[in-house]
Amino acid sequence: MKKVLVLVLALVLALSLVATASAEQPTYHFEIVSKGFQSTYWQAVLKGSQAEVDKLNGEAGYEMITMNFVGPDSESDIAQQVQQYTSALNAAPAAIGFAAVDQEAFNDLLQQTLDAGIPIIGFDSGVPGAPEGAVKANASTNNYVAGGVAAEGMWAKIKDRIAAAEGAVRIGEINQDATGESVTQRGLGFIDKIIELASAEGWGVAVTGNEFYVNGTTGATVAEADAKIIIEAHAPAQTTVELCATEASTVLTEADTIAVFGSNQTAAEGVLTANQTLMVCGSEDTNIIAVGFDSGATIKAAVSDGTMYGAVTQAPVTIGEVTIDLLLASAKGEAVEDTDTGCAFYTAENIGNEEIAQNLYD
Repeated sequence: MKKVLVLVLALVLALSLVATASAEQPTYHFEIVSKGFQSTYWQAVLKGSQAEVDKLNGEAGYEMITMNFVGPDSESDIAQQVQQYTSALNAAPAAIGFAAVDQEAFNDLLQQTLDAGIPIIGFDSGVPGAPEGAVKANASTNNYVAGGVAAEGMWAKIKDRIAAAEGAVRIGEINQDATGESVTQRGLGFIDKIIELASAEGWGVAVTGNEFYVNGTTGATVAEADAKIIIEAHAPAQTTVELCATEASTVLTEADTIAVFGSNQTAAEGVLTANQTLMVCGSEDTNIIAVGFDSGATIKAAVSDGTMYGAVTQAPVTIGEVTIDLLLASAKGEAVEDTDTGCAFYTAENIGNEEIAQNLYD
């Protein structure tokens, strides 16, 4: 009987120690709702997120973090993303990562999240216009600055050509939409930087086309009749490569077009799709100089062979990693702040450099 009692006490003690150890090992479940899921860009963000979860779990020595990463089939499918976010909220996670397809469509859900005490971390385009206090921080490229980086990369190639032109020249800008924060900020950043660079040369710039981009620029513009440079901004009704290609064809067939910018992977691939028929883009001064944004096999191949002069790469894997770090910190109640994950301009000359190649994805 004495031995049995000792064994029972030992078992109770062991169970107590296990329970105590478990209590000292907190777990965190994160729901992450991206703007998309099928494109290689979002798969790269997912890759970074999963890698950081695995790293942190390895350091902790147990499964401290679990996550569920989702996104709509199309970056224009607001209804599907609303459903996905609703499911994420109902899962009562420790924190939510969110990149909104439409910044106006989620205010009620974001308020519910705030009321539930669940912190939100924005990533990529983030969640602009969210109720105050709902979004604790954002992990993203500074998209306005990145649009300027694309403009500077293009400008170095076309400046002398503009100066030599007898009349006005046209620069096309293809944006997949006029609603998503990342795309709109890049588009406006590109336009404003071109205006800044042109103004330094004493050249006037007119902005035409899509109303959002025409009205959103903060640079000083002139009437089209007085312009040395005309920036023609486009955005299709839906987010597809095919519709972006249709918009790009309009610009590429203008006789005075010397350059075109596609402000994300979908838009840049739309430019390249249009060029398959028109065959006007290239890296010579007789070609239309195309500049893209993001990466992917199509864009990388076009930059490598000179069809597309250059592009701006974000760091999607880093965005995923930083998002997890911010989610964990916010779930623990720690102070967090916006983190710029950076960007760089690449051409055929530097696409193989380590600092560029590590940020490119297929």
